[in-house]
Amino acid sequence: MQYQTANPFIPQLDYPYHCCTFSTEYFQQSDFLTHNITMSQKLKNAVPKRRVEYLAGRICAKQALAKIAITEFEIDSNEDRAPIWPEGVLGSISHTQGVAMAMVTDSLDVRGVGIDIETIMPNDQEQRLKPQILHPLEDEAFKALSEHISCPLTVIFSAKESIYKALYPSVKRFFGFDAAKLLSFDERQLCFEITEHLCDEVPLGTRVNVLYQTNALFAFTECAFP
Repeated sequence: MQYQTANPFIPQLDYPYHCCTFSTEYFQQSDFLTHNITMSQKLKNAVPKRRVEYLAGRICAKQALAKIAITEFEIDSNEDRAPIWPEGVLGSISHTQGVAMAMVTDSLDVRGVGIDIETIMPNDQEQRLKPQILHPLEDEAFKALSEHISCPLTVIFSAKESIYKALYPSVKRFFGFDAAKLLSFDERQLCFEITEHLCDEVPLGTRVNVLYQTNALFAFTECAFP
């Protein structure tokens, strides 16, 4: 596997992170040994693409953890595929076509952190997927965002992925895209409202802010749940 440190986006959250580009073309199973990372048993029947993505994400996580002086920690996955972080650490991993990133924090000021990188969808794909991603009462905010950026659904999809990751340590169960709806936005941030009671820590009406950036290829979002 060809691996190279890269920074297509500079996160706005002030937490340690690491980003890389990777290629699946030359992947070999021995790449796990090369990077001193154990492949999860849950991947024993996975296709090579999934194994490469897992490895790239774990490489980034390993580098990010080293920035808070945590080394030699194996990041396995729960049954729900969520990474198992060291005690006292919150983190998030994301990958898309040839790019992976991980962010971690040992801050006591947050209950969850989530990041997400998405390849920008073509316009016809955005139109097709709108009913699956948007909340029924999100149309007005979505239309306003559409006038501001060229890939509104990609950004909202990515933001809701980041929200899910940031809230999961509190909620500890699956919840869908319609559990959050966009209320407002500015040049760097989206504000969402939680539309159902997810848990005592995340009741109906909770406001969640998500930072966002885009370039020609990708959308990147990040969320810290205080």
